[in-house]
Amino acid sequence: MSEVPDIGRLISRILITVFTLALLAGVGGFYLLLYDEALRTAEREARIMLASANAVGNYTETHILPKLVGLPSHEFYQEMVPFYATQTVFRSVSGTAQLYTFRFPSMSPTNPNDRSEPFDIEVIRRFRDNPALDEATGVREAGTDKLFYLARSIRVTDTVCLECHSTSERAPAGMVARYGPNNGFGWQMGETVGAEMLTVPLTEPLRGTVRLVGILAAGLLAVFVVAYLALSAALDVMVARPLAELARAADGQSLSAAPSPRLPHSGVREIRLLGAAIERLRTSLDKALAALNAEARPEGKET
Repeated sequence: MSEVPDIGRLISRILITVFTLALLAGVGGFYLLLYDEALRTAEREARIMLASANAVGNYTETHILPKLVGLPSHEFYQEMVPFYATQTVFRSVSGTAQLYTFRFPSMSPTNPNDRSEPFDIEVIRRFRDNPALDEATGVREAGTDKLFYLARSIRVTDTVCLECHSTSERAPAGMVARYGPNNGFGWQMGETVGAEMLTVPLTEPLRGTVRLVGILAAGLLAVFVVAYLALSAALDVMVARPLAELARAADGQSLSAAPSPRLPHSGVREIRLLGAAIERLRTSLDKALAALNAEARPEGKET
């Protein structure tokens, strides 16, 4: 038979189990909350930056491009392309923070710098396979860094786009001369040709989350250790010892006719009441046994 643990060890095991589960639940829940908040903060930052970048592109398309339409066809300036203006301004704002990126990867780019990477191709294919999907967000790995990305599909919705990207014959001669006749052509109306891809660094916020979770775990562990020691001592004095004394007294009385030791009157109220009740029961039982013995004793004969 397996050994049955005494009440002191049982209480210790219960306290350790409860505190361990509470520690894991608290730390895990806090980490999930902080992780979610880091993602939300990165997404808000990405949306603000993307809105600012698109504002530059819209300004270029609305105010700059109309003033340059009269240029000779053999002249082509990158500054008249909204995508180019957007990326240039974004790089100036982000400075040396290379993990802040804003690109227009395409399956058939005009500028070789916009050639799609494997991850970009995966996102663009998601947009192509699901025409109702206009935006995608998530976390991606970049070496040892984590990046939050915000991607929006680029679809051909205006015939103006086809003037430059349908065939090299229809495109401006200056554009063909600069980028060649095989780059950025073959687009069709309604086709998803690329994506706006903005990334925000997430490594440091996540490291901060881990640090905060570590501090919380250390604090909770210290509190639980102090609480465990205090509760263990209190339960030992108020519950475990009085119950053990009651058990020894009851066991001794059941095995021997000798007077049992005095029952304990310490501990919590219920244990004190139990001890007093057992004491009264023992007294009543002694009186009943004495009465039975007296009735069973034979009466003396008269001489």
